[in-house]
Amino acid sequence: MRARVGLALGALAGVLLLAGCGDEMEDAMAETASGSTPAPLVCAKDAKPVALPDGFPSQATLPAGYVVSAVEARSGGRTVVTAVSPKAFEQTLADMQGAYSTRGWTASEGEVEERDAESNFDGNGLRGRWAIRQIPDCTGNTSVSVLIGK
Repeated sequence: MRARVGLALGALAGVLLLAGCGDEMEDAMAETASGSTPAPLVCAKDAKPVALPDGFPSQATLPAGYVVSAVEARSGGRTVVTAVSPKAFEQTLADMQGAYSTRGWTASEGEVEERDAESNFDGNGLRGRWAIRQIPDCTGNTSVSVLIGK
C-alpha cells in the first residue's frame, strides 16, 4: 500500500510541480488582514468548529470530516478558511487533490513535499489556492488552508 501511495504521490507531484515563487495566489495566502491573528494549529479532537460564511461556494467546501476552525475575510473579496483534517498527510493530500480537481475546478501550479503541499485551482467563476501541512504535535492530523475569491 505504501508503495502505491508513494508512486501516486510521485506522479501527482510531477503533474503539479511548479517553481511558484512570487505567485499571486501564494502571496494572497500569506497576506494577513489588519487586526487579525493567524488561527492557532490545533488537533482535530480539540478544534472548535466555526461556520462557513453565507454565500461560500458549495463546490469549495472541504472534504467530509474536516473541522473548519477559522474563516477570515481578505482584500479583494477573498476568503481564507482554516481547518484541520483528522487524517494523515497522505490521505489529506489525496482528499484535497480529489476535491479540487473535480466539482468544476482545474488544479494548477502546485507542489508536493514530504510534509506539506499546495495547489492553485480555478473554475466556477473563482480562483483559489489550498495548502496542507502535517501537524507535528497531532499524530495523524493535517492543517488545511483554502483561499478563494475572484
